[in-house]
Amino acid sequence: MNFTKPISKRLLATLLLLAGIQVNVHATGPEGQLANSKVNLEKVGLAGANVLAFGPNNVLFIGDSKNGIVHAVETKAVELKDPVPYNLLGIDAKIAEQLGVEPRQLAFNDMKIHPVSQEAYIAVRNGHQPEAKSMIAIISPMGGKIRFLDLSDTKHTQVSIKNKVDPEYYFWNEIPASTLNITDIDYHNGQIYVAGLTNGEFASNLRIIPYPFNQKQSSVKGIEIWHAVHTQMETRAPIRTMLFEELDGEPTLIASYTCTPLVTIPAGEISDGNHIKAKTIAELGFGNAPIDMVSFMAQEQDGSFDKKLLVVHKNRGGTLISFKDLAKANQGEGMKGFSMGPEGVDIFHVSTGNTMHIDNQNQMMLANLKRNMDNGGVDLVSKLKGSYLRLSDFIAEYNFPDYEYSESQMQTKKFHDMIKPMEGFPNLTSDKKGK
Repeated sequence: MNFTKPISKRLLATLLLLAGIQVNVHATGPEGQLANSKVNLEKVGLAGANVLAFGPNNVLFIGDSKNGIVHAVETKAVELKDPVPYNLLGIDAKIAEQLGVEPRQLAFNDMKIHPVSQEAYIAVRNGHQPEAKSMIAIISPMGGKIRFLDLSDTKHTQVSIKNKVDPEYYFWNEIPASTLNITDIDYHNGQIYVAGLTNGEFASNLRIIPYPFNQKQSSVKGIEIWHAVHTQMETRAPIRTMLFEELDGEPTLIASYTCTPLVTIPAGEISDGNHIKAKTIAELGFGNAPIDMVSFMAQEQDGSFDKKLLVVHKNRGGTLISFKDLAKANQGEGMKGFSMGPEGVDIFHVSTGNTMHIDNQNQMMLANLKRNMDNGGVDLVSKLKGSYLRLSDFIAEYNFPDYEYSESQMQTKKFHDMIKPMEGFPNLTSDKKGK
């Protein structure tokens, strides 16, 4: 956490204003679903939706792993230029109320933020049975209104992936292998890359599908990675989360697997029929599964900016890595021996505990869908890039009324006074030196 970086007066004024913003939110959204009404499940229901990704012209890709289908949905949105934070506690209860079900019936499969409206698109499954249907809840930071994506009211196309896994195979006797047909989707240079399992000789695969969809589809022959915890080359487990970025000027796929190798693959090697041997540049920690991966610019203590990669995990706090260190690790031969991690690249641990999904919201903030450990609910909140925490998530010495900031903590005090209104507590800011 960088408490000592300078805070601009404009940024401070903007965030202090946020808690008092009053907005008029229209009752209907661009996709036509009436907000705050009982939902017609026949209109908004999808057979499955477990992976989301935004592509060119704000198209939303929806991966239906159960049926091996990728939908491409055109979205319309009004641009939101201001850094309006999410502070929606108990969002599961609000969604459940509109669906007419109990919150415990809902499963939250993925979340992506619309690049123009900053609305959260959340893939929700209504039930925990394999046959349960899904829908896409759309939530605005401007008042927290909820609506649901109605495919019948949008322009959309779809494609079926080839060589799906055996639907009769189950993990732990009850989890269909088909849930891993599609584990992540990313758009790059005119194509979507669909990670997941296949029925081929090498189970872990990347499918390459041109967009707009034109009936063409290809895939690599297989992907091998060195798994440092297991001390072997592996081909079975699929990529869990991935993104394309440039490393040393070369477009590169950065990907993370369960338990938790971090690998790189030059984009030029991802072609039809090619057998890929990815480079394992880091082991992020055993006994763990990655959830999401995002990249962004963040301010350093000296006021400069550095590009970061953030990987959030199911069983660990977040892993923050500088792209400078990623590039340095990628220049080497990669990991070869045994490691339980973290190892291979310099990392900084950040506070993302209880995270279900995370995504870039705007230049200042990350949107975080997280489990509330105090009451078991699901919250949709924003975190500042550079701090990666929320003061209101816990009680610290700073909260006590007789706490006094020392002279060396004045920047810390300014940061606290900035972030409290963002989290919905403008009344707790102080205007007296040291208090």
